[in-house]
Amino acid sequence: MDSMGAEEAETRNTKRARLSPPAAAGDSVDLISVLGDDVLLRVLALTGDVRDAVRTGALSRRWRGLWTRLPVLRFASSGPPAAASRAGVSGNERRAAFERYVSFVNGVLARRARSDCAVETLSISYTTAATGAQDWIRTYDGDGDELEQLMPASAGAAAQDWIRYAFQHGVRSLAVDLPSAPPKRGRHDIVVVNPRTNKVMTLFLRGPHGYDHGDGDDDDTTPLVIVDDDLPSPERLETMHLALGGARLRLPSTMRYAPLVDLSLERIEITHGGGQLLARLLSLTNCPRLQKLRMNKLRLPSSNETMRLDAGVLSEMWIEDVNVRSLELRAPSLRVFHIDNCCRELLRISAPRLEELTFFQLGRPPSRLEIDDELAHVRSLKLLVRAHCPSDSDETDSDSDSDENDSDSDSDETSDSDSDENDEKNTYVHLLKHCSSVTCLDVTLEGEESDSECEEDVDMIASNVPYLPHVMSLTVNISNEFEPHDFGVSVASLLTRFKNLKHLSLHLPLFRNMSHNERDELDLECDHPDHWTSSHEISMAHLQVIELIGLIGTDCEIWFMKSILTSARGLRKVSVSFDPKCVQHEGKMDAFESMLRDEGMKTSHRDAFILNMNL
Repeated sequence: MDSMGAEEAETRNTKRARLSPPAAAGDSVDLISVLGDDVLLRVLALTGDVRDAVRTGALSRRWRGLWTRLPVLRFASSGPPAAASRAGVSGNERRAAFERYVSFVNGVLARRARSDCAVETLSISYTTAATGAQDWIRTYDGDGDELEQLMPASAGAAAQDWIRYAFQHGVRSLAVDLPSAPPKRGRHDIVVVNPRTNKVMTLFLRGPHGYDHGDGDDDDTTPLVIVDDDLPSPERLETMHLALGGARLRLPSTMRYAPLVDLSLERIEITHGGGQLLARLLSLTNCPRLQKLRMNKLRLPSSNETMRLDAGVLSEMWIEDVNVRSLELRAPSLRVFHIDNCCRELLRISAPRLEELTFFQLGRPPSRLEIDDELAHVRSLKLLVRAHCPSDSDETDSDSDSDENDSDSDSDETSDSDSDENDEKNTYVHLLKHCSSVTCLDVTLEGEESDSECEEDVDMIASNVPYLPHVMSLTVNISNEFEPHDFGVSVASLLTRFKNLKHLSLHLPLFRNMSHNERDELDLECDHPDHWTSSHEISMAHLQVIELIGLIGTDCEIWFMKSILTSARGLRKVSVSFDPKCVQHEGKMDAFESMLRDEGMKTSHRDAFILNMNL
């Protein structure tokens, strides 16, 4: 606001205060309405939706029309849930509700475009009501009609108009969030629920002739959002978050985003040029000030795309569920890097200042990991590690009389499987060796379903994971693929890699084989107490705090605590929590409490499922 405008506003506010009649004795005084416009606009900016700001006009004439000068416009609406069609909500009703929402947003923006009041922040969100992960999978596997209900055809045109408005009217912060339709997948891809985050993810798996993702972008049924090259480059846009619900996005080839600092692209299908245009958009030339980047559920037109990012000032980057073949990242200022289910062949990292790294590949990890120099500054590392794998078998030898083609096919499949396991082992081992100075480690141990025909499993931790003497805080998350009594040997093997732990946290899942009908009759007895003793030398001399989360009351858990107490003479705090879904733990909680009292600890809190004890 210029000096002349400020003087006029001050004069107007003074006049209002002078003309306001004094309150009669005993009447309540409206102290809010006598505040200046700038203060009232700040109050209105805190509302979560423009419609709430409009309703304030009913409070008094002083508030009437004030919302039309708001610098922050937030449009938030929740449509019917993703599975509402099963509850009697038709596709036509869903589309009509969305069209009404778009009409209201466009009406407000058209009115603001005719005024001299700038919009600093524009946030437009129309999402389906929250649904569970399993419901997403059912929707994902449903027919095209249900997908169309989630993403109306007009959504692309609406999002395109909102982006154009932001570019043309000097918006500083833009956020567009459309219905979260799951991304498409190829014939050989599968949808899974991440055991760590409970998020739905698409695993890009290899088909008979390579990675098949249905390359091409000729699907006319998917909404299309076009960012035209003839649009003016946004001169003030600092933050842009686009979550387009699976719509196609055509990127410009020459546009420059000089002020952009924070960019998020989620649930988008990139068209025409794919990885090259995306890399150009994110380059130092086009985004010279970009510091935060998030890419989630991006689908490139070809699964053979290679993405090369050269980001000079980028400090934080998240990339999840992107079907890129290779990623080459050069980011000299990068401090935080999170990669999950992305790139299958090559991941090349040049980030000498990296401090926090998450490498959580739920599917197959990249076959090659190349790191320039040491990641000497990484202090926090999260990754998924396969704890063991079946030993090699010679089953194919017994089938020597089989058809030659079948034998060749079996040999190829075995070779591919061995290659995958070697790739995974080499990837995380290579990463751990380059992060030798890490002090805070978060590991998710992944196991395989038990196989009665397999006589012996290979411990992939003892022979591959290096010693990590600098780690002081360790979190171990157990995958639900383990058997309730079988995770102990893997955890014990992992603990031998550390000598200076001060904080240890063990998180157990609700194991896959524990169905609702079995929870009342769990087998809590364990027949292999040596998991924690004979073959593993666990040194916990510096351990001070231990957390055990999600226990079910097995003997294994008691033996684990005993093995820790044997060497952890400096232990000062223990927190134990049992899974509320398992009801056979009462006696085991008593055993934990008695054991810790013998070590001189006192109970600070105990309820039905939680026990906290301190020295």
